Amino acid sequence: MAVCAYAQDGRETRKVIDTLTYETQSGLPIAASKIYFTDSKFTISGYGESNFINYLGPKNTQSEDLELYMTNMQRFVAYAAYKPKKWLVLYAEIFAEYMMDGGRERKFEFMPEIFADFLISPKFNLRLGTHQATIGYLNNSDEPVMFYTVNRPEVERIIIPSTWIDLGIMTYGRINNDLKWSASIYQGLDPTLLNGATWIRRGRDEALRFNLNGYTFNPSLKYTGLKDTELAVNGILASMSQDGIRSNTHILSSYVRHNYGNWSFMALGAIGGTDNTQGLFELTQAYSPDNTGQVLGRNVYGYYAEVGYDILPFLGVNKSKARDKNSFLIKPSELKLPIFVRYERLDTHAQISPELMGQPFFQSDLTAITVGANFNPRRNVVMKTNYQFRNNRSALADGVYEGDRFEFGLGFIF
Repeated sequence: MAVCAYAQDGRETRKVIDTLTYETQSGLPIAASKIYFTDSKFTISGYGESNFINYLGPKNTQSEDLELYMTNMQRFVAYAAYKPKKWLVLYAEIFAEYMMDGGRERKFEFMPEIFADFLISPKFNLRLGTHQATIGYLNNSDEPVMFYTVNRPEVERIIIPSTWIDLGIMTYGRINNDLKWSASIYQGLDPTLLNGATWIRRGRDEALRFNLNGYTFNPSLKYTGLKDTELAVNGILASMSQDGIRSNTHILSSYVRHNYGNWSFMALGAIGGTDNTQGLFELTQAYSPDNTGQVLGRNVYGYYAEVGYDILPFLGVNKSKARDKNSFLIKPSELKLPIFVRYERLDTHAQISPELMGQPFFQSDLTAITVGANFNPRRNVVMKTNYQFRNNRSALADGVYEGDRFEFGLGFIF
């Protein structure tokens, strides 16, 4: 008799699979969700990507975050999941990443993610351990075949920190077949690590730390009742505390995704705020090796809109008539060649506390237009390239302004 796992629409899945089903479980992308849609008790899956960035003009390194100004990156993530009972999933992830900024700066990061998922019913489930927060789109869709650009959107790297993995408790389920919900609580952010140019991004730091001086509450709703459309709204309410200084921060984010024939559309927006930025300035100053305090925006915002179009049918390629042949790299019926354009706008200092106006600070006041193309020789493999026109209204430390970027990447999931 096949072992059953509950999908969130209440169906019992009894499929024996050797490949990906392209279904997703709450809080997880495609490859990471494999265990939930198979009869197997054990699955291995994951993804890999390799990105290369060429900077045409000055580079912004004020964030002190190599992922935002690297020249190349190699990332490999492996998931191992064990389902001893139909109601229990034990999950482990190994995340390995190597980044470099030419010969100037290098970083290797190795991080595990471990959680237990208790599949109580379609309406209510419980996840305990280190896992991804449900905020924005990319945090739960970070595998390279799930977004067009070589690197993640700037709004979802700076205003919405991705990928945000933290230690906590997540409850989730379905209200009905069209409406998913989740509510999570994680450990607090570390206010001593904050950087003004990236708002709260560095505060979430590494998932394996323990910081019980604060908390992060993360509710989310996702609606899929409209044809080929996904609507979501989610948020963060966080309390940070260190050395008697306390600050509260919030993010409210919403997005809509829609597919129509060979077209795809997406729009996302986020607003946020932080109080007691004077206290955070004093705290980051005290923990800074050069006695430099960080001016954080009291209000921030970011949004982007994106349109994509698969041009293969326009070029006369009829995938419905393509004959599949055994090939490791190419599956003719899954060929895609989408081109896309994305407009982004963000500001990490939309409003600043009056008492900090005289202090020097690093700001991301960015407008970016990205144009590019993807090539999918099969559904789980992608080659990407794009050019990003960048206009950061805030000058760099030496008074010049950052330039554009050309990016190329490869990615796959399994």
